[in-house]
Amino acid sequence: MNTALAAPLDGFEADGAKSERAEAAVPPVSRQSVIGLNAANFFLAEVTGVVMPFLGDYLKEQKWSEVAIGLAISCAGLGVFLMQTPAGMITDRVCQRRTLLAGASLILGLAYGLLPLVPASSFALDPLLFIAGVSQAFFAPLLGALALGLVGHAALSRVMGHNQGWNHAGNLASAVLAMALVGALGLTSVFFAVTAVSILAAASVFVIREKEIDEKRATGAGDAKDGRGGLRQLLHDRRVLVLLAATALFHLANAPVMPFLGAYIKQLGGSHVQVAAVVLVAQAVMIPIAVAAGFLCDRWGRKPVFAIGFLALPIRILLYTLTSNPWVLVALQAFDGIGAGIYGVVIVAICADLTKGKGGFNALSGLIATALAVGGVIGPLGAGFLAEHLGYNGFFLVFAGIAALAATVFLTMMPETKGGSDEPRGRKTGHVLEPGIAGCTIGSIG
Repeated sequence: MNTALAAPLDGFEADGAKSERAEAAVPPVSRQSVIGLNAANFFLAEVTGVVMPFLGDYLKEQKWSEVAIGLAISCAGLGVFLMQTPAGMITDRVCQRRTLLAGASLILGLAYGLLPLVPASSFALDPLLFIAGVSQAFFAPLLGALALGLVGHAALSRVMGHNQGWNHAGNLASAVLAMALVGALGLTSVFFAVTAVSILAAASVFVIREKEIDEKRATGAGDAKDGRGGLRQLLHDRRVLVLLAATALFHLANAPVMPFLGAYIKQLGGSHVQVAAVVLVAQAVMIPIAVAAGFLCDRWGRKPVFAIGFLALPIRILLYTLTSNPWVLVALQAFDGIGAGIYGVVIVAICADLTKGKGGFNALSGLIATALAVGGVIGPLGAGFLAEHLGYNGFFLVFAGIAALAATVFLTMMPETKGGSDEPRGRKTGHVLEPGIAGCTIGSIG
């Protein structure tokens, strides 16, 4: 085995995979490609994690109304929502995934960089935010496809754990960088910083060596003749339907909680530092949890690890009702770090399991992300009404109930997916399958 690979990928392969296939003299994944993939996760998180908290402040400075600000922010969310499933399908269809990801990063960076330069009207800003959302929809499926194409199913969970750790580190870095820039250079500097970081993200993608990416395996197809599993085929799988329902309910409960938790902390007399700490605590916990989840979902299976993430959510929301101390509320965000840290890793592993040998890995990832977005749209719509009429404790109890329902659906109806289908018959050396690009074209979706 290439010693350059040992540090980043040592031990990534699932325990049982080493005995499944004979060793063969083929090039392993290089340290360079691993660094490129981690850097892409880090910088793309910085690009997407820094803008929204400051966008509302910027628009408020431009004398926009609360309604106009809400509509502007929703344009970015609408772009992500509408493009999420198509982005996954496109990712399954193209071979030039590095180029597509770099292009999406640059377009998003340009859109945000133009915000302070164009007239501060909804006619100018709303389309830019929508374009940014459309571009962002490509990030998750393309990063997942590159990881799967590089290391295959056996090592995917471990690699995704490390990738998600770098992703959460990027979110932390973006928050710290943004606060420093705003203090030193003013609010608009944040948008220009996003443009600069988007260039770094695009450059990091090309650090990944193209020859090490098995483009067909990146769809989940393995050696299957047809690597283009369609949505109709996916939706005939009962496990996919259960997963869609559980994840939609999970995000329906989770999405409104953090914004309203910040408002609750302010109502209790908390400070801006405590509101900011709500995000920082969760992100800090997500880093080690993501790495551990990648290891444990190979050791224990996907379902036991994911169950911890599902159960952490109702426990966390319920505990909010038992205290009125702002710092205790901040500390409870550690449960958010557990749930989100596990989710980002295990959902990719399950999607890979469900599409192994059939293709459609990225289409399924996009479909799951769309279900998540549906929950994220519906949840906030009713959250304000509940908080106003039931108070914050009533609000938290309702959403704790929804989170408990999500956990119940997953625990009672979702089977274990690890080892549910045969490993593709590619050969491997050390830690990865043999790269072998076959049958991948740029084509229409259908």
